[in-house]
Amino acid sequence: MTERTASGWTAVALVNQPVADRVGNVTAYSVRAMVPSQRGSQEDVEVLVDAAYQAADLTTLTAGQPLHVDATRKLLASADPDMVARVSPELAAEPGVERLVAWRHARGLSTALDRFAALDAQLALLPMAGFVTIDVADQGGRLADLVALAHNLGARAIAGGASTASAAEQAFDAGADLVQGRPVEDRPDERGGLAANELHCLELLSLLGEDPIDQDAVIGLVAADPNLAVGVLHLVNSAVFSLPRSIDSVRQAVVLVGPRLLRALASTSLSAAGRAAVDDLWLVLTRALACWQLADEDAGYTVGLLSAVAEQRGTDLRWLAQMAGLSPESTAALVDRTGPLGRVLACVQAHEAGDPQVALRLGMDPHEVSQAWLAALPEALDIAAALVPARA
Repeated sequence: MTERTASGWTAVALVNQPVADRVGNVTAYSVRAMVPSQRGSQEDVEVLVDAAYQAADLTTLTAGQPLHVDATRKLLASADPDMVARVSPELAAEPGVERLVAWRHARGLSTALDRFAALDAQLALLPMAGFVTIDVADQGGRLADLVALAHNLGARAIAGGASTASAAEQAFDAGADLVQGRPVEDRPDERGGLAANELHCLELLSLLGEDPIDQDAVIGLVAADPNLAVGVLHLVNSAVFSLPRSIDSVRQAVVLVGPRLLRALASTSLSAAGRAAVDDLWLVLTRALACWQLADEDAGYTVGLLSAVAEQRGTDLRWLAQMAGLSPESTAALVDRTGPLGRVLACVQAHEAGDPQVALRLGMDPHEVSQAWLAALPEALDIAAALVPARA
């Protein structure tokens, strides 16, 4: 871990969140820069954020979609047409920012007003903004009025902080065009609508959780399920492996793919087909890979994967753990967030929600969690893009 300061961590933590419409289609991604407290002036903060952006390589975070990014003056001066510069209330009040936003507007570059609350500095910029983001928790009672104000001046409204499916629905009912983040199902049922072939994939996860793994049983299960057989052959012959010759044997493909990617393959059955499946699976696999890296054990991957699947499908966690055959330790981590695995999962989920204080309370460095998450993103996207066509 890095050396701690009084604020609890030492470097900017970045979190990447989807921006989605009412039916769940991801239209953009949003990078949030979480800065340690006690960091001085606005200019000092911008220096830290610019350095974090450069180190992270923002181009790896887009999945081909536009990217909304917390703005600095340097970023406002960028002419990248796929970058939406999101101006905080603090930055909006800084000298010279109105001129930079006007420069962007004249060139057809998009700007968003963050934490929009109709402040004087924000109202001066609103006619030149393409988006506003409104925090549901802070502005819930004013949400409809703020959305209407934005719409009247041609801006689209993004609701932030809608952490549950019902909160997201209320935001859309108030007129919001998009929701930022990952609203989770707040009325889970036992099976979450899982079909028979999806339960088959849970059986595969159960086999992969045994120690030692019964390889013959895994091969038999994959070979007996047409979807799994096609998926494993597609994966082993994809760019993820770049083998010199094609593999036609399911048995050989299972051996080459290995347990971790077989778990990823199983999770594709729990996502819808098409473009949305790539986005959904990307998020599932990123959490799984980040938990695996931080926990430094395969169980971290499985717990991260199943927690994300449960959120997306509204499936009861305890039932899912039972169907996947998890150990008592992994079940406790998944359901109650207890033990070392549970701590890792809680920190990764909090990072996704933009709350670094959870990691601090649990004794982890938010920057470490952020780095694990960012490192997982490109690998997860490659795997998701390779897996989804096999299901589409």
